[in-house]
Amino acid sequence: MISETQTLMTEIKQARQINLKDPNRAFNLASIAHEKALKLGVRSLEAASLFEMALACRSMTKLESCYVFVYDAFQIFEELDDSAGIASSLNLISVVYFYNGMYEQSLEKLLHAKQLALEIEDDGILTRIYNNEGEVYREVGEPEEALLAYERALEIAQKHNNIRNQAVILMNMGWVYFDKGNLTTSFDYYQKSYAMLLEIDEVTGLAEIENKIGKVYYLQNNYEQAKHYYMQALNRLESIGNKYYTLDILINLAEFNKQEDEEAYLNYLLEAIDHAEEIQASQHLSRIFNQLSAFYESKGLYGTALKYYKKYHHIEQVIGSTTMSQKLELMKIGLNKIFAGRELEEISKLNAHLINEISTQDKILQDLERKNLHLSGEVFYDELTKLANRKYFTKHLNELWSDVNDSNTHVALLLIDIDHFKRYNDFHGHIEGDYCLQKVGNCMRTIIENYGGMLGRFGGEEFVVFLKHINEKKLAQITEEVRTAVETMSLLYCWEQHAYPVTISIGGIHGIRKQFENKDEMYVIADKELYKAKTTGRNRVSIFSEN
Repeated sequence: MISETQTLMTEIKQARQINLKDPNRAFNLASIAHEKALKLGVRSLEAASLFEMALACRSMTKLESCYVFVYDAFQIFEELDDSAGIASSLNLISVVYFYNGMYEQSLEKLLHAKQLALEIEDDGILTRIYNNEGEVYREVGEPEEALLAYERALEIAQKHNNIRNQAVILMNMGWVYFDKGNLTTSFDYYQKSYAMLLEIDEVTGLAEIENKIGKVYYLQNNYEQAKHYYMQALNRLESIGNKYYTLDILINLAEFNKQEDEEAYLNYLLEAIDHAEEIQASQHLSRIFNQLSAFYESKGLYGTALKYYKKYHHIEQVIGSTTMSQKLELMKIGLNKIFAGRELEEISKLNAHLINEISTQDKILQDLERKNLHLSGEVFYDELTKLANRKYFTKHLNELWSDVNDSNTHVALLLIDIDHFKRYNDFHGHIEGDYCLQKVGNCMRTIIENYGGMLGRFGGEEFVVFLKHINEKKLAQITEEVRTAVETMSLLYCWEQHAYPVTISIGGIHGIRKQFENKDEMYVIADKELYKAKTTGRNRVSIFSEN
């Protein structure tokens, strides 16, 4: 019996050792070990094998299965009063909550786990808990709290000379500084992490850190080094068939080639779509579809742009509904585990309610799939800024030009471009870049709508305004008010060691509607004026008047 138990413990440890490199095989080994543990009736080994099955599921991003197995392990650990097992299980449960955006529940489990780990002075568990705590704080936008948690985790990992944990924590700390726009400090942390991962030859970790180092080099305009690290990371992941981490690298390589080689840009994104669809990485798909829509729109290929925008819009709806379904499913599983075998009327009612909610969400998803097959393209707003999009603007102006009663109306068309938006995006990252577009859009909308005008987003950092019943003097007042309002918002970025506010350039055309053969004539003139504003210093207004 003792030899059988020892053999089984060895098999479970083997599953742990290969978990990161081959999670599928690790799961199979742990599953076989679990069956043996059940036959032997050794509860501690049942729990240990279940925990390894959960870890393997996490590595394969099968989070629902991970939650089921780790909760089963957690209940056995509680039965055995195994504090280390309980703390480890709570830590892994917190990870599942984290990946489902349930940050409050994740922190709650981590705090409970941390209390137990401190009581039994288990540094191995503590360093993982502190690291995960840092992840939660980073994700919810609390960088200082994240750094404090990471520093505690790093101190423990250094104390025990745990190279892998140190490397992961250093990489996460570098990520925080990257998000803060401090590329120099970020790079220092990444390099320390990289040296450690090279020492232990951890393939997945090496690829992840090489991708991050490549991104820093790219933002510093060191394109040769950026490409070197991107390609090195890509080769590593392709050698082990890891498609999840490959996605970010493919997207970065696409961005790298966008200006110089559009064919390579599109090929990388299309390859990323294939990977994302295969592993059902919805968030990545949404990001790629949005990029492609903006790209084709900038090329004037509006049919193709609309096709990808429809895909983007649809998948965003699916993500929202799927996220809700997953959260409800986690609640249902948790209730079933906690109250299994108890005849509690209220819990039964709640469980039935949850099942009904999950069913409803499934129906919403199915309905979305059906609607996606019949999308008419009648999407008239920009998803990010909630402003009118190019399609709606065109429709609105076409209707105006077909109305003979408006032929003597004074009209104005403005094209507005955010100055040096790429610099802002490169410094802060795409998430903050999106936030900047939203803030600028909201700022301008408040002013434009006060004067009865219409504001829309044409794509990228370009906006458009149409005003009726407006004279030249009033138009000059409005445009200056808009320009000043954006400049004084204090959306700052750094460029060549200097801080600059976000500003806009405005080009426009004013006249009587019948003076223009069609709306396109106004666009052409407004575009020329925008170019003039850009080339004469930016952060200024240039208006042409037919009068």
